[in-house]
Amino acid sequence: MNFTPQRYTLVAIILHWITALLILYMLIWGEGLIKDQRWLTPPVPAAHADLHASLGLLILFLTIARLVWRVIRPPPPDVPMVEWQAKASHALHWAFYAVLLLIPLTGLADLARTIAGKHPEYASLTFFGLFPVPYFSMPWFGDLHGVLTNLMWALLGLHVAAALMHQFIDKDGLITRMLPR
Repeated sequence: MNFTPQRYTLVAIILHWITALLILYMLIWGEGLIKDQRWLTPPVPAAHADLHASLGLLILFLTIARLVWRVIRPPPPDVPMVEWQAKASHALHWAFYAVLLLIPLTGLADLARTIAGKHPEYASLTFFGLFPVPYFSMPWFGDLHGVLTNLMWALLGLHVAAALMHQFIDKDGLITRMLPR
């Protein structure tokens, strides 16, 4: 194919890759920061819980920044593809945004339950030592945290599979739009 796709802006690329690295870290090691792996229950060192909450809030802030940037600087047009793929791509991206907003928010709701339960010491968590981690009580909402984390794994798998398909099967250069130069 002889099509050269337009690239995302440098800000969009940086926000994407920082968010991606943080998500991978949280998916692979994040639960270990808040659960004692021998017993799968809290408490864990406060620094670990602080890091988990701080990274979750950072992902929330970066996602909001990505959405604001997307409004200010819309993404480049899609590479040529069949209509169902374009619709699936857009649905996948918006599902990512929704989950990237909801996982941290449900985590804050779950934190309220943990504080009200057996671990009031978690009320003193801070965002990288800068300010207290906010939390709110909505127990049913906190229950969604684990479900949404599993959904993130599925979305991530689809996203990577689609990117690899575009790179190695369609050979349309789509993946280069989000790679740093």
